Amino acid sequence: MSVVLLGCVTAALFGCSDFLGGTASRRDSAYAVTANAHVLGVVLFGAAVLLFPAPHSSADLLWGAVAGVSGGLGVACLYAALASGRMSIVAPITASLSGALPAAVDLLRGTRVGPYSIAGIVLALVAIVIVSMNAHPDDRAGMPLRAVALSLLAGVGFAGGFLAFAATAPTSGLWPLLAARVTSALMLGVFTLIRTGRIAVVPAARLETYGAGALETLANITMLAAIRIGPLAVASVLGSMYPVITIFLARIVLGERMRWLQRAGVAVALVAVVLTALR
Repeated sequence: MSVVLLGCVTAALFGCSDFLGGTASRRDSAYAVTANAHVLGVVLFGAAVLLFPAPHSSADLLWGAVAGVSGGLGVACLYAALASGRMSIVAPITASLSGALPAAVDLLRGTRVGPYSIAGIVLALVAIVIVSMNAHPDDRAGMPLRAVALSLLAGVGFAGGFLAFAATAPTSGLWPLLAARVTSALMLGVFTLIRTGRIAVVPAARLETYGAGALETLANITMLAAIRIGPLAVASVLGSMYPVITIFLARIVLGERMRWLQRAGVAVALVAVVLTALR
Protein backbone atom coordinates (compact mmCIF):
# COMPACT_ATOMS: atom_id res chain seq x y z
CA MET A 1 0.00 0.00 0.00
CA SER A 2 1.53 3.31 -1.05
CA VAL A 3 2.40 6.16 1.26
CA VAL A 4 -0.17 8.36 -0.50
CA LEU A 5 -3.01 5.95 0.21
CA LEU A 6 -1.87 5.41 3.79
CA GLY A 7 -1.54 9.16 4.32
CA CYS A 8 -5.07 9.74 3.04
CA VAL A 9 -6.45 6.93 5.21
CA THR A 10 -4.64 8.47 8.20
CA ALA A 11 -6.23 11.86 7.52
CA ALA A 12 -9.66 10.25 7.15
CA LEU A 13 -9.33 8.32 10.42
CA PHE A 14 -7.98 11.32 12.35
CA GLY A 15 -10.74 13.48 10.88
CA CYS A 16 -13.46 11.02 11.93
CA SER A 17 -11.86 10.67 15.35
CA ASP A 18 -11.77 14.43 15.82
CA PHE A 19 -15.41 14.68 14.77
CA LEU A 20 -16.48 12.10 17.35
CA GLY A 21 -14.21 13.66 19.96
CA GLY A 22 -15.70 17.07 19.24
CA THR A 23 -19.21 15.66 19.57
CA ALA A 24 -18.32 14.03 22.88
CA SER A 25 -16.74 17.29 24.08
CA ARG A 26 -20.10 19.00 23.69
CA ARG A 27 -21.42 16.67 26.39
CA ASP A 28 -18.44 16.53 28.72
CA SER A 29 -14.99 18.01 29.35
CA ALA A 30 -12.70 17.86 26.32
CA TYR A 31 -9.85 16.95 28.66
CA ALA A 32 -11.73 13.95 30.07
CA VAL A 33 -12.76 12.86 26.59
CA THR A 34 -9.17 12.92 25.31
CA ALA A 35 -7.75 11.19 28.39
CA ASN A 36 -10.28 8.35 28.13
CA ALA A 37 -9.69 7.99 24.40
CA HIS A 38 -5.96 7.61 25.08
CA VAL A 39 -6.56 5.08 27.86
CA LEU A 40 -8.55 3.00 25.39
CA GLY A 41 -5.60 3.33 23.02
CA VAL A 42 -3.32 1.77 25.65
CA VAL A 43 -5.63 -1.25 25.87
CA LEU A 44 -5.91 -1.63 22.09
CA PHE A 45 -2.19 -1.21 21.42
CA GLY A 46 -1.40 -3.59 24.30
CA ALA A 47 -3.58 -6.25 22.68
CA ALA A 48 -2.09 -5.50 19.26
CA VAL A 49 1.53 -6.03 20.31
CA LEU A 50 0.54 -9.37 21.84
CA LEU A 51 -1.24 -10.45 18.67
CA PHE A 52 1.51 -9.13 16.38
CA PRO A 53 4.81 -9.50 18.27
CA ALA A 54 7.89 -7.80 16.85
CA PRO A 55 11.50 -7.42 17.95
CA HIS A 56 12.15 -4.04 19.50
CA SER A 57 14.89 -2.25 21.33
CA SER A 58 14.92 0.18 24.23
CA ALA A 59 15.63 2.93 21.68
CA ASP A 60 12.35 2.17 19.90
CA LEU A 61 10.43 2.43 23.18
CA LEU A 62 12.29 5.62 24.08
CA TRP A 63 11.44 7.27 20.78
CA GLY A 64 7.86 6.12 21.25
CA ALA A 65 7.79 7.76 24.67
CA VAL A 66 9.23 10.93 23.17
CA ALA A 67 6.41 10.88 20.61
CA GLY A 68 3.94 10.45 23.46
CA VAL A 69 5.33 13.40 25.40
CA SER A 70 5.45 15.59 22.30
CA GLY A 71 1.95 14.63 21.19
CA GLY A 72 0.57 14.96 24.72
CA LEU A 73 1.98 18.46 25.06
CA GLY A 74 0.56 19.22 21.61
CA VAL A 75 -2.92 18.19 22.73
CA ALA A 76 -2.68 20.25 25.93
CA CYS A 77 -1.51 23.33 24.01
CA LEU A 78 -4.22 22.82 21.39
CA TYR A 79 -7.01 22.78 23.97
CA ALA A 80 -5.54 25.80 25.72
CA ALA A 81 -5.39 27.62 22.38
CA LEU A 82 -8.99 26.71 21.56
CA ALA A 83 -10.06 27.94 24.99
CA SER A 84 -8.58 31.40 24.44
CA GLY A 85 -8.65 31.84 20.66
CA ARG A 86 -10.64 31.18 17.50
CA MET A 87 -10.84 27.68 16.04
CA SER A 88 -10.80 29.14 12.53
CA ILE A 89 -7.27 30.37 13.22
CA VAL A 90 -6.02 27.76 15.70
CA ALA A 91 -6.85 24.79 13.44
CA PRO A 92 -4.91 25.83 10.31
CA ILE A 93 -1.88 26.96 12.32
CA THR A 94 -1.69 23.65 14.18
CA ALA A 95 -2.47 21.33 11.28
CA SER A 96 -0.20 23.06 8.77
CA LEU A 97 2.76 23.16 11.17
CA SER A 98 2.31 19.51 12.12
CA GLY A 99 2.62 18.61 8.45
CA ALA A 100 5.09 21.22 7.24
CA LEU A 101 7.82 20.85 9.88
CA PRO A 102 8.43 17.09 9.39
CA ALA A 103 8.29 17.65 5.63
CA ALA A 104 10.90 20.41 5.87
CA VAL A 105 13.18 18.25 8.03
CA ASP A 106 12.82 15.33 5.62
CA LEU A 107 13.65 17.47 2.59
CA LEU A 108 16.60 19.11 4.36
CA ARG A 109 17.98 15.65 5.07
CA GLY A 110 18.22 15.14 1.34
CA THR A 111 15.15 13.03 0.66
CA ARG A 112 14.37 13.22 -3.04
CA VAL A 113 10.79 14.09 -3.93
CA GLY A 114 9.57 14.60 -7.48
CA PRO A 115 8.23 17.94 -8.73
CA TYR A 116 4.63 16.69 -8.77
CA SER A 117 4.91 15.52 -5.17
CA ILE A 118 6.39 18.86 -4.11
CA ALA A 119 3.50 20.66 -5.79
CA GLY A 120 1.09 18.28 -4.07
CA ILE A 121 2.69 18.91 -0.66
CA VAL A 122 2.42 22.67 -1.12
CA LEU A 123 -1.21 22.43 -2.25
CA ALA A 124 -2.05 20.13 0.67
CA LEU A 125 -0.71 22.72 3.13
CA VAL A 126 -2.72 25.41 1.35
CA ALA A 127 -5.83 23.20 1.54
CA ILE A 128 -5.38 22.72 5.29
CA VAL A 129 -5.35 26.47 5.83
CA ILE A 130 -8.22 27.23 3.45
CA VAL A 131 -10.60 24.54 4.65
CA SER A 132 -10.11 25.56 8.28
CA MET A 133 -10.90 29.21 7.62
CA ASN A 134 -14.22 30.88 8.31
CA ALA A 135 -15.42 33.86 6.33
CA HIS A 136 -16.97 35.70 9.28
CA PRO A 137 -14.88 38.62 10.54
CA ASP A 138 -15.99 37.79 14.09
CA ASP A 139 -14.17 34.46 13.86
CA ARG A 140 -10.94 36.26 13.04
CA ALA A 141 -11.31 38.61 15.97
CA GLY A 142 -10.40 37.90 19.57
CA MET A 143 -7.22 35.98 18.81
CA PRO A 144 -4.77 37.02 21.53
CA LEU A 145 -1.03 36.55 21.19
CA ARG A 146 -1.16 33.79 23.82
CA ALA A 147 -3.54 31.74 21.65
CA VAL A 148 -1.28 32.18 18.61
CA ALA A 149 1.75 31.04 20.63
CA LEU A 150 -0.13 28.01 21.97
CA SER A 151 -1.27 27.11 18.44
CA LEU A 152 2.33 27.21 17.25
CA LEU A 153 3.43 25.03 20.19
CA ALA A 154 0.65 22.54 19.45
CA GLY A 155 1.78 22.25 15.84
CA VAL A 156 5.39 21.78 16.92
CA GLY A 157 4.28 19.13 19.42
CA PHE A 158 2.42 17.10 16.81
CA ALA A 159 5.30 17.50 14.35
CA GLY A 160 7.66 16.19 17.02
CA GLY A 161 5.54 13.06 17.22
CA PHE A 162 5.93 12.48 13.48
CA LEU A 163 9.70 12.90 13.71
CA ALA A 164 10.04 10.68 16.78
CA PHE A 165 8.11 7.83 15.16
CA ALA A 166 10.25 8.22 12.05
CA ALA A 167 13.31 7.49 14.22
CA THR A 168 12.03 4.05 15.26
CA ALA A 169 13.14 0.85 13.55
CA PRO A 170 10.77 -0.42 10.83
CA THR A 171 11.01 -3.89 12.39
CA SER A 172 9.77 -2.74 15.82
CA GLY A 173 6.13 -3.21 14.89
CA LEU A 174 3.60 -1.43 17.07
CA TRP A 175 5.74 -1.21 20.19
CA PRO A 176 6.61 2.49 19.68
CA LEU A 177 2.88 3.27 19.45
CA LEU A 178 2.20 1.47 22.71
CA ALA A 179 5.03 3.35 24.43
CA ALA A 180 3.68 6.63 23.06
CA ARG A 181 0.12 5.92 24.15
CA VAL A 182 1.10 4.84 27.67
CA THR A 183 3.10 8.06 28.05
CA SER A 184 0.40 10.35 26.66
CA ALA A 185 -2.37 8.61 28.63
CA LEU A 186 -0.47 9.16 31.89
CA MET A 187 0.24 12.80 31.02
CA LEU A 188 -3.30 13.58 29.93
CA GLY A 189 -4.79 11.64 32.83
CA VAL A 190 -2.86 13.68 35.38
CA PHE A 191 -3.59 16.91 33.50
CA THR A 192 -7.31 16.09 33.36
CA LEU A 193 -7.41 15.20 37.05
CA ILE A 194 -5.82 18.54 37.92
CA ARG A 195 -8.11 20.52 35.63
CA THR A 196 -11.43 18.80 36.33
CA GLY A 197 -10.97 16.76 39.48
CA ARG A 198 -12.04 13.56 37.68
CA ILE A 199 -11.13 11.38 34.71
CA ALA A 200 -14.27 9.39 33.86
CA VAL A 201 -16.60 10.76 31.19
CA VAL A 202 -20.35 11.03 31.67
CA PRO A 203 -22.43 8.16 30.20
CA ALA A 204 -23.88 10.40 27.47
CA ALA A 205 -20.40 10.95 26.01
CA ARG A 206 -18.96 7.46 26.30
CA LEU A 207 -19.92 6.08 22.88
CA GLU A 208 -18.38 8.99 20.97
CA THR A 209 -15.36 9.07 23.29
CA TYR A 210 -14.47 5.43 22.81
CA GLY A 211 -15.29 5.62 19.12
CA ALA A 212 -12.83 8.49 18.83
CA GLY A 213 -10.22 6.49 20.75
CA ALA A 214 -10.63 3.44 18.52
CA LEU A 215 -10.37 5.47 15.31
CA GLU A 216 -7.36 7.38 16.59
CA THR A 217 -5.67 4.07 17.38
CA LEU A 218 -6.19 2.92 13.80
CA ALA A 219 -5.01 6.32 12.53
CA ASN A 220 -1.76 5.98 14.43
CA ILE A 221 -1.17 2.55 12.92
CA THR A 222 -1.67 3.78 9.35
CA MET A 223 0.39 6.90 10.14
CA LEU A 224 3.33 4.81 11.38
CA ALA A 225 3.08 2.57 8.30
CA ALA A 226 3.09 5.63 6.02
CA ILE A 227 6.10 7.12 7.81
CA ARG A 228 8.02 3.87 7.47
CA ILE A 229 7.25 3.52 3.77
CA GLY A 230 8.14 7.18 3.25
CA PRO A 231 8.99 9.72 2.27
CA LEU A 232 8.16 11.42 5.56
CA ALA A 233 7.44 14.68 3.70
CA VAL A 234 4.50 13.06 1.93
CA ALA A 235 3.26 11.04 4.91
CA SER A 236 3.22 13.95 7.34
CA VAL A 237 1.51 16.46 5.05
CA LEU A 238 -1.19 14.12 3.75
CA GLY A 239 -1.82 12.80 7.25
CA SER A 240 -2.32 16.37 8.46
CA MET A 241 -5.24 17.02 6.10
CA TYR A 242 -7.68 15.75 8.73
CA PRO A 243 -9.53 19.13 9.06
CA VAL A 244 -10.93 18.48 5.57
CA ILE A 245 -12.64 15.32 6.81
CA THR A 246 -13.83 16.81 10.10
CA ILE A 247 -15.48 19.78 8.41
CA PHE A 248 -16.99 17.55 5.71
CA LEU A 249 -18.54 15.30 8.39
CA ALA A 250 -19.88 18.34 10.21
CA ARG A 251 -21.62 19.31 6.97
CA ILE A 252 -23.06 15.84 6.30
CA VAL A 253 -23.98 14.72 9.83
CA LEU A 254 -24.71 17.97 11.66
CA GLY A 255 -25.87 20.01 8.69
CA GLU A 256 -23.26 22.70 9.32
CA ARG A 257 -22.84 25.02 6.38
CA MET A 258 -19.68 24.84 4.29
CA ARG A 259 -18.68 28.25 2.98
CA TRP A 260 -17.39 28.73 -0.53
CA LEU A 261 -13.83 29.08 0.76
CA GLN A 262 -14.05 25.72 2.52
CA ARG A 263 -15.47 24.07 -0.60
CA ALA A 264 -12.52 25.45 -2.53
CA GLY A 265 -10.20 24.01 0.13
CA VAL A 266 -11.69 20.53 -0.34
CA ALA A 267 -11.15 20.81 -4.10
CA VAL A 268 -7.54 21.91 -3.57
CA ALA A 269 -7.01 18.95 -1.23
CA LEU A 270 -8.22 16.51 -3.89
CA VAL A 271 -5.86 18.03 -6.45
CA ALA A 272 -3.03 17.79 -3.92
CA VAL A 273 -3.63 14.07 -3.43
CA VAL A 274 -3.59 13.42 -7.17
CA LEU A 275 -0.37 15.39 -7.68
CA THR A 276 1.33 13.68 -4.74
CA ALA A 277 0.36 10.27 -6.09
CA LEU A 278 2.12 11.06 -9.39
CA ARG A 279 5.43 11.34 -7.47
